[in-house]
Amino acid sequence: MIFRPSIWICLALAVAMMTYATATWFLHDSKHRDLDAWVDYGFSRETLRHALLYYRFMALSSIMFYVLFTVSCLLLQSEGTVIFKDETGPTIAGPIGTSMFALDLVLRGAFFDFMQHFDLRLTTVQMNRKQFWFVWYAFVFRMYYGLILLRVLASFAWIWTKIRLVRQRQAKGDYIPPR
Repeated sequence: MIFRPSIWICLALAVAMMTYATATWFLHDSKHRDLDAWVDYGFSRETLRHALLYYRFMALSSIMFYVLFTVSCLLLQSEGTVIFKDETGPTIAGPIGTSMFALDLVLRGAFFDFMQHFDLRLTTVQMNRKQFWFVWYAFVFRMYYGLILLRVLASFAWIWTKIRLVRQRQAKGDYIPPR
């Protein structure tokens, strides 16, 4: 069982998600300092473009991990691993069901306990809890989105506030950019 290619793909993807989330969480400060300095120097369309390019990169990497997770789940199922269940018992989910399951995990990662508390779901497909390793794999995927979203929201709120303050000071005419 452990020598199947789909298992190795899942392991590699889990490591990649953990590495990327950790790097984003802890090494994000250097890029954030650059954005902060650009805003301090003077707000312009170019500054906003740099900020949006950075956040676009974050969004594209999140979409990439979503697609890779969905594909890895489809590969697991194609090799006979029963990773899902519904109300009736173990089930096989197709591409749409699998992508809805992954989107459900993304939203649960984004909204944390809100969806869990109110038992909100996008699909009836759930994890097969008998596949313990898959539960951990789905947990890593869910936490990846939670960590990335928290970091991006905090960074974006900081930069947006800083841009607004610089614009207000520029409008008043009392803004002197740092040298």
